Amino acid sequence: MDKSKSSATHTNEKKSQQDLILDRLFDYFSKPKGEKPTSDSDIEVSFYKSALNALPKNFHNNNYNGVNIVMLLMAQEESATKVPIYATFKQASALLEQNKQHLPPKSDDFDPDKPLKGIKLNAQVVKYLESYKKDGEVISKSQFEKGTKGLSFKQMKDKGYEVRKGLRGYKVFPIEKIKHLLPQSFINQRDYFAKQQALEAQTMSPEMEDQRFIEQAQLIIDAMGVPIIERNEDRAYYSPNQHSIIVPPRNKFKSDKAFFAVVLHELSHSTAKALGREINHPFGSASYAKEELIAETATMFMCLDEGLETFHSHAKYLESWANNFVDKKKTLLSICKQAKDAQQYIADKVASHKLKLANQATYSIPNELDTRIDFDEQYHQELNEFINTQSRSYGLMIPLKNQRIVGFNQLDKGLAVYTDKKCINVYGTAAKNLEKKLSELEVKQELCNCTSLGDELGLDLSDKFKSSSKLSL
Repeated sequence: MDKSKSSATHTNEKKSQQDLILDRLFDYFSKPKGEKPTSDSDIEVSFYKSALNALPKNFHNNNYNGVNIVMLLMAQEESATKVPIYATFKQASALLEQNKQHLPPKSDDFDPDKPLKGIKLNAQVVKYLESYKKDGEVISKSQFEKGTKGLSFKQMKDKGYEVRKGLRGYKVFPIEKIKHLLPQSFINQRDYFAKQQALEAQTMSPEMEDQRFIEQAQLIIDAMGVPIIERNEDRAYYSPNQHSIIVPPRNKFKSDKAFFAVVLHELSHSTAKALGREINHPFGSASYAKEELIAETATMFMCLDEGLETFHSHAKYLESWANNFVDKKKTLLSICKQAKDAQQYIADKVASHKLKLANQATYSIPNELDTRIDFDEQYHQELNEFINTQSRSYGLMIPLKNQRIVGFNQLDKGLAVYTDKKCINVYGTAAKNLEKKLSELEVKQELCNCTSLGDELGLDLSDKFKSSSKLSL
């Protein structure tokens, strides 16, 4: 009888602990971050600084799962942790014990026999645990499934089978709190310490930070390879049927940075095709809300992984989407997992793209180009002025500013534009406008060349070229 009471009490305590974890998780999603935009437009963007500059890792230098990233984000907003590497009390104690000879001597403030005295474990992470029993004895999952196949829940219980599933929390702390006690070999194996040191030594103006965001966003866009098409619409969205992203033109955004931020959000949606998420849901439905939360959270994880400023790209924010679910809290567990899967998919694409770039000894322009550009300086200057003007209306032109275009190849929905330093893909109206301008300048260049030739030969060729069909361009 006492055993039964004890078991029941233990079960209730476990349930309470799980509910507490889920409550904390929901609190995060239901609180607005950053400055809330003044309209309901999808293209409003609110940037905010996170306490994290990277995705958190555990003591063994492995990434945490999606739920624990969110759990640690909450903890770090309170403690302003800079190096997101976490350990349990036991793990840190064992490491220091192994290197006890390197610890400082005993003093009024430090005891090498109790090096972690005073350390507070104020961060919590969770594990999803499953246990299977038969007549009170632990069995494997396969034994449980074999023995209970076809049985109802009551029949399983009558035959002595028992299964328990749920979240269990445990405490950790940022290991930077004891950096001065850690062996140098441990620090050297974890590049987060060096990254943070470099970050603190780095001084960048707001303009430089914004430019870095744009350049890094462009790298992610290139790695993903999803066409970005600017269209005169009031919302941004991913089209799974066309596997392309539609965004409003640049002039509908407050800044270049905001334009690229929204593109990154839509790139998170684009992972649905590869990862098997269904995203054709009616606006406002629970399924639509879930996909929005997945994309928003995945984008946040992506920015943390790339060391970028985090943001929200929707005026509705996370909390309004989070309130769309019947079982709000448990749905968020699925959202965190799928968001991490989406972020990892993007991270793998970016890593592959970076490796490809690294393997290229130097940037090279293809020998075969559909159109090669060889303008006099005055026409290159006119082209640069055109691109600067166009970039105010079309965000895809921004990476071409102050670049010297040498040619382009046709793409399915646009152009692969080669400059003397890099290749930029431009799609939609922006590509059409650029191609038209290049054709116009090509005609001007030919006319200039022929006029110069005529002057050398003492001939007047202007009438001939005024009737040229090319000039109609």
